[in-house]
Amino acid sequence: MSNLTILKATTGLNTKVDPARIKYDPNSGIGELAVAVNVDIDDTGRISRRKGFTQRVAGSFHSLFCAGDTALCVTGDAFSILNEGWTTTPIRNVTAGAKMSYCHVGDKIYYANGYETGYVFNRLSYAWASSTYVGPTTTRVLSDPPIGKFIEHYKGRIYIAHGDTLWYSEPYNYNTFNLHASFIKFEGQIRMVRAVRDGLFISTDRTIYFLAGERADQGFVRLHVAPYAAFMYSDISLNGQLLYEQDGTPIIEQTQQDDAALWLTDKGVCYGGPDGRFVNITRNKIDLPSSLEGTSLIIKGRYIGLIEP
Repeated sequence: MSNLTILKATTGLNTKVDPARIKYDPNSGIGELAVAVNVDIDDTGRISRRKGFTQRVAGSFHSLFCAGDTALCVTGDAFSILNEGWTTTPIRNVTAGAKMSYCHVGDKIYYANGYETGYVFNRLSYAWASSTYVGPTTTRVLSDPPIGKFIEHYKGRIYIAHGDTLWYSEPYNYNTFNLHASFIKFEGQIRMVRAVRDGLFISTDRTIYFLAGERADQGFVRLHVAPYAAFMYSDISLNGQLLYEQDGTPIIEQTQQDDAALWLTDKGVCYGGPDGRFVNITRNKIDLPSSLEGTSLIIKGRYIGLIEP
């Protein structure tokens, strides 16, 4: 009896249509997948079993971040340095279960989790507090950074979000904030703050915006880009990379100088780039499960998004 090949290659997963109506070409043997579990699909459409995992160290970890030669993580109530050999060195106590947001500025890594803030320098944690004001006499009340849940650096300021408010620091003075005037209000609770070359993508629990402009104190142009929300902690920066379809067709082309971002939503994987360019790059094929949180990483040129159940 001769073998009958039903599927020679696939163009990938499609959860948008009834499984009985997904695309399939009987002549070429190429079709879409209604379900894909623990498999990889290469550039030729070949399906292979996904490689497994090897446990390096036991424990409950979250909020992994790396900049330069410093890797950070949280385990239990310990904010820690992750060392070579997968050992950890605690550098301060934090609220257990509260996920960290980070931004890397110069030789410091600033962090916030909605309860604690600080910065890491030379593998030690320091209080993130206002410095002594030096300058012309002012009636402004300058304060320590507010306790926030999401932080980002853009054009010489650090932005801190908590609830429906986005605060921004004094220019190039990341320790000092004018909490009475230097803030932007949104309708809804902020879930994401991610900078690109010429603005900030902001997601609330209702919608996604792009704040176009150079300086917050001169006013941003607020552009509405999507009527749905990002999953918290799922955003990641891209620098000078290309995004391709399975067949090699470019989805987005950007120069080496362009900064961009990817994040997860229940409508698919979304791209945010310079000039407020927004593309839901999986909108025609994939709806993701509803969630509040996720995480993203890029390994060997492949984007991987993980969703909190």
